Amino acid sequence: MLGVGEKSKRIMTGEKGAASPADSMWWNVFSSKACMLLRALGSVMVLVVLGVIGLTYYTTVVLVYGPLVGENTPDGKFASWVLIIYHILIFMTLWCYFAVLMTEPGHVPDGWQPPPDEDDEDVEAADAAEDRKSNSEKRRRFCRKCTQWKPERTHHCSVCGRCVLKMDHHCVWVANCVGAHNYKFFLLFLLYTFLATVFDAVVLLSNFVDFFKDMEAAKRQSPNGGDPSAPSPPPPGGSPTSLAEQQNQGAGMACVFVTFVLDIAFAASLLGFIIMHANLVLSNMTTIEMYEKKKMLPWRFDRGRSNNLLEIFGLSPWTWLLPVHTDNQLFRLLHISRVSGGRYPEMALDGLDPEGEWSEAGDDPAQLPEDKRSTCCP
Repeated sequence: MLGVGEKSKRIMTGEKGAASPADSMWWNVFSSKACMLLRALGSVMVLVVLGVIGLTYYTTVVLVYGPLVGENTPDGKFASWVLIIYHILIFMTLWCYFAVLMTEPGHVPDGWQPPPDEDDEDVEAADAAEDRKSNSEKRRRFCRKCTQWKPERTHHCSVCGRCVLKMDHHCVWVANCVGAHNYKFFLLFLLYTFLATVFDAVVLLSNFVDFFKDMEAAKRQSPNGGDPSAPSPPPPGGSPTSLAEQQNQGAGMACVFVTFVLDIAFAASLLGFIIMHANLVLSNMTTIEMYEKKKMLPWRFDRGRSNNLLEIFGLSPWTWLLPVHTDNQLFRLLHISRVSGGRYPEMALDGLDPEGEWSEAGDDPAQLPEDKRSTCCP
């Protein structure tokens, strides 16, 4: 076991500086209820996401373009291409979504220990220096809720009730934290969802316009004061349209209207998230760290735009757009977030040298085996 300073001992034992139960009880009760609510909301939001995808699929495939497939007409050929592209985008969206949902974002290994104090002889001075740093700068950080040390760039998620490596945020839309191991999948989910909603809105645009044209035509032709729900008079030389057929047509147009509006709303909101996270990726920063950057310029984890991208997406271009990690990328993530600056009992089982030099997040690790160092770390 590594030695700890007096301040760290006080944190671990709660002898000094910890809030009393009477002072924090009301806040703990409120916080626990809010976290329980968010966990329950996450399960509901998963159903909402799947429901929205189901609605767009029903409208685009079943109602609009599915009936046109097989016709030897320009519309039939166009419908076939629309459905091919749409199914590819929906498949990638669902793949990325379940990858974020089911992937462990990154946990702190049992028994993880931070590097020793730089100046063991002057513990109080070292503790005072640590107090002046932001959370992302401190190398010796202890989580009171998990009662364990946590590596650099690690934060505690109150909703999940655990520390997450390189935590970006807790996302209720995926009912999971976004961290070191699923951040790439989250970015791809944003990208493919944006492309799918934009594509769906474009191919439904003509039907969306027809919705308003039909509304105007129904008002002009309706003998009941413009009530579009009333049966329309038969066209010249044609048979009358039944009320059931009109209702089915109206329900279909309503689905087109709702789907188109949802596509536009999601595309607009996702565009803002994509721009924000693109800036964060290029700076090698998380959403949580974004609010601490002003306290610690220059940002010490910024390794240049190309290396920042490779840190998240990996070195193989063939997997950049797929929600998977190669073995090399998993090994790089292991060093970049999980073992940065510390030791833990099972390092050797993970292929890391327990006797190697102490490192910081993002360093080219001296403890990596020579055969993996050139392929894992740019």
